[in-house]
Amino acid sequence: MAKYLVESLNQKFEIKKYQVYFNIQHGEQAETILDSLDRATTGLQTVFVLDEPPAVEFYLYPDLATIERVTQRPMTMGETIRILPDEGVIMLAATHLPKLLGEEVVRALSYLLFNVGVREREVGIRTYRTPSWLREGICLQVPAKIRPDSKDYLVGGWNTLLEALKAEQLIKPSVMAKSLHLIPDANRRQLAIHQAYFMVRLLLSNYADKFFRKYATLMAAFEDMEAENAFQQITSFDFEKFFGLFKDWVRTTNVWVAISD
Repeated sequence: MAKYLVESLNQKFEIKKYQVYFNIQHGEQAETILDSLDRATTGLQTVFVLDEPPAVEFYLYPDLATIERVTQRPMTMGETIRILPDEGVIMLAATHLPKLLGEEVVRALSYLLFNVGVREREVGIRTYRTPSWLREGICLQVPAKIRPDSKDYLVGGWNTLLEALKAEQLIKPSVMAKSLHLIPDANRRQLAIHQAYFMVRLLLSNYADKFFRKYATLMAAFEDMEAENAFQQITSFDFEKFFGLFKDWVRTTNVWVAISD
């Protein structure tokens, strides 16, 4: 019996090693979650270098209050999905489901896999050992691909980068160390999200999909290691030099090459 199961969650879907617990009235949303997880599995295994699908439990509760009750901890400001990496658990509230439910569930799972692999920890308010652009960029790879509008979304993101490059408005990695979601200007925040995605896209194309395993191994083994040092050991670039490489790539690369796997 699942640890966080409550009486109202009287239904269960299961595929691969994913288990989704829900109330029968939220069956459609549970199907969306399961379908998205199924479609995302191959990509997740590739990015996070997994030999098999991860074993994760998903709880679709009726409201945020239930999440607070079963975890005995209040929700933080802006928190609508609770991730418990050490337990392999993700919790959602039916009253606060995101518009792009499948994409957000896969993103939450990506955060879980990232945090477990790297043994990530917060060093400040919404600030982690890993700079936000690198963490978000890795965790956006699969969600961006399973969006129903994925091609249009990625092409639009690339065009946004091109415009910013021409205007010399691309964001330096040092500015994107703290949470991208805290950037106050909406346009700059969206640019940062697109930029993080494509910076990691370049990273994975250059160093293959083994990057995460190497990075996670170093960061998990040495708690005092700085992310930039781990990055440099793997790539031979510090963040600023990699940023220069990224700008050249955006300048010279065709959009269809940039968004291809």
